[in-house]
Amino acid sequence: MSTACEDVLALAIEAFTETFGDVNGDMVYGFAPGRVNLIGEHTDYNDGFVLPMALPLVTVVIGRRNNTQTSRIVTTCETIDDQKDITFELGSICRGSPKWANYVKGVIFNFHRPVREGFDAIIASSVPLGGGLSSSASLEVAVYSFLEALTGTNEADLSRKALACQKAEHDFAEVPCGIMDQFISTMAKEGHALLIDCASLEATPVPLDDPNVKIVIVNSNVRHELTGSEYKTRRDNVKV
Repeated sequence: MSTACEDVLALAIEAFTETFGDVNGDMVYGFAPGRVNLIGEHTDYNDGFVLPMALPLVTVVIGRRNNTQTSRIVTTCETIDDQKDITFELGSICRGSPKWANYVKGVIFNFHRPVREGFDAIIASSVPLGGGLSSSASLEVAVYSFLEALTGTNEADLSRKALACQKAEHDFAEVPCGIMDQFISTMAKEGHALLIDCASLEATPVPLDDPNVKIVIVNSNVRHELTGSEYKTRRDNVKV
């Protein structure tokens, strides 16, 4: 585990202890990185090629079963304007408020097997919300990985795992995103970018081993949000 992930995990453990009580041996966690795209803007939903790479910024979901049918989830994200906790029954998952919870609920709904055991969980992240670094896909894949650990069942096909997270965003967050973000968050390899053919869904790691090449990410301080933006309009236009 990287130092970046360890720091966020420590924050999540501290928040869990404060919210739900002592951490014990039944705890499980999942994590997933944010990303930056090097080549191929708006080409993933046009069946083109993209070349994203993962960042040392991660989302961590940590929790345990609570022996009920009810799940309780709290986010530590300070930049969220909505309420930071949700409680819901696993047998009646539906869209609603707060908005961030729809990403979580969508992943639970699209998990590869029914989730019947309630759980308590904390979400912590170092991926800036609205920074254009794919905090949403990072959250989705982290939740999916958490559910894999919680249920003891892994999705062997990483493409199916990424597609399930994409469907969660389509159906519950109502964002018609392409597949790039979920693919890189699921399949990232340290020291590599990922060349994705979005038509065939073939993904090929590309080494980034030139010591003379540095990748710089600039914060424009412009908040990035696909929900309610012109993103859907642009996607609809290219289908015409």
